[in-house]
Amino acid sequence: MKNANGVKSMANKYKKFFAVTVCSLLLFTVYFYRDPDRDVIKEDNIILSPADGTVEYIKFYENGEAEVFKDGNSYILNVSKYFPYGCYVVGIFMSPLDVHVNRAPISGEVVYIEHVDGGYYPAFLKDVEKVNERNIVIIKNGSDYVGVVQIAGFVARRCSLNLKEGDYVEMGQRIGKIKLGSQTAVIIPSNYNVTVKEGERVYAGQTIIAVRAN
Repeated sequence: MKNANGVKSMANKYKKFFAVTVCSLLLFTVYFYRDPDRDVIKEDNIILSPADGTVEYIKFYENGEAEVFKDGNSYILNVSKYFPYGCYVVGIFMSPLDVHVNRAPISGEVVYIEHVDGGYYPAFLKDVEKVNERNIVIIKNGSDYVGVVQIAGFVARRCSLNLKEGDYVEMGQRIGKIKLGSQTAVIIPSNYNVTVKEGERVYAGQTIIAVRAN
């Protein structure tokens, strides 16, 4: 009788553990897929963060040619024609706790979209933007071009875009989503001054990351 009661007690404990685990996963899923409304900053001559997260790196390419790797081979992204005088690349790491909705950093016309295959590596590693699968979007505003690169991470293996070439987007408009921990990079023309620094927290549609210099 004691053994039967012990087995029953153990079964009840496992049921409670299973119920708590399932509820926790459901709550995390709801929390992760949250998409809060934002009071978007809308000013001329600025570029907004397209993602929530932490600035992981800031790099400058003199000729606008960002080098990437695929299957052990190196090649150049086909975006240099949009940045003939060089560009900054600001990488934003998005943890699983961040909102993963991406927003347009500027208003303008979507003139270029490309999907680049690659491997899957943890998004916080250095130079991860060179090897991971990604979507590349170039938006034109007047004479300026700004790029957004969604980068898949070790956990986040799906990047989605709600855009096609020829679409017009408003600054701060929702343009896509990345699932779980990942990285979003912004390509900024050289006639802008980057106003954030590595390690800084930024928020999509609310943090100014660059200001036009001329």
